[in-house]
Amino acid sequence: MPIATLESTLFSMLYYAALFVGPPLLIGTIVAFVVGLFQAVTQIQEQTLPQTIKIAAIAFILLVFGAVLISPLHALTNQVFDSFHLYR
Repeated sequence: MPIATLESTLFSMLYYAALFVGPPLLIGTIVAFVVGLFQAVTQIQEQTLPQTIKIAAIAFILLVFGAVLISPLHALTNQVFDSFHLYR
């Protein structure tokens, strides 16, 4: 198998993995900022509040949009395993 094809496949895997991780990470960052701002304004010193809310927000995003986010990576994985005999 040519190196260019292998590099293209690996780049696609990394790209789709970044697309899968990006939205939950962005939502977690925004939620952390909003909760931190809320804590600063109200002077609430609870340490576990931001973590709990971030985990809940990320879980919600993955439950709602998980199938849409993972489908390109799943399709690429199926393609790699179907043509696995070519990678040698």
